[in-house]
Amino acid sequence: MIDPQNVPPVDDEELLARFIVNSDHVRKDGTVRPQLFVPYKWVDLSVNRHRDAAIEETWSVGSQVAVKRGKTLLGRADILAGACRISPLCVGPSPFPDNSNHAEISGFPPAKPDQMSLASKLAAAIEGPWTASP
Repeated sequence: MIDPQNVPPVDDEELLARFIVNSDHVRKDGTVRPQLFVPYKWVDLSVNRHRDAAIEETWSVGSQVAVKRGKTLLGRADILAGACRISPLCVGPSPFPDNSNHAEISGFPPAKPDQMSLASKLAAAIEGPWTASP
């Protein structure tokens, strides 16, 4: 994990994980539905940086996210941070006390149709198919 005392900015080349806890957010062909990238209740979208994290640590964070939401972790979709920087969106670190790799995609407009338009672009930009949890 990233050193919590020295959290760097998010580079364009960094992979970010968006954890999947709703089965209706994914398709069997490995693609994800735009709803996966619609901010949950707010106008910022939580993601987790892969930077300096073992894959086991990434999955552990995903499991914690699922537990906090009262759901089951189904998998994750990975996306490059640079692909998330589409106007008006930006990506920045937003560490939690128990997760220094937490980041947020911010700048979503408040209107759901506008959020869906951006979410469609993000869903189309994931790196390969989504990955089922181990």
